[in-house]
Amino acid sequence: MNALAWIGETRIAQAVQEGKLDNLPGAGLPLDLTVRDAALDAQARLGLELLDRARRAQAHTDQDRRERAALRLLWAKALASQRRNDSKP
Repeated sequence: MNALAWIGETRIAQAVQEGKLDNLPGAGLPLDLTVRDAALDAQARLGLELLDRARRAQAHTDQDRRERAALRLLWAKALASQRRNDSKP
């Protein structure tokens, strides 16, 4: 570890011990670890962000469809069971 890294690690450890890093805005939220190319202009970065959001929305939509299908199947089974119980004398 070089001297600059050691100084940085030492200062971070000291700040943690003193509680200076407690209750920071966004604490507990996941980090956005997507790599963005600093050489891209703002319009290209915005386009990449929109594509990323659309991909995540599509993933949620697919998951919602699967969950709705499972719920429909459970509902149909419950109705069939109820009909069988109702038809018994």
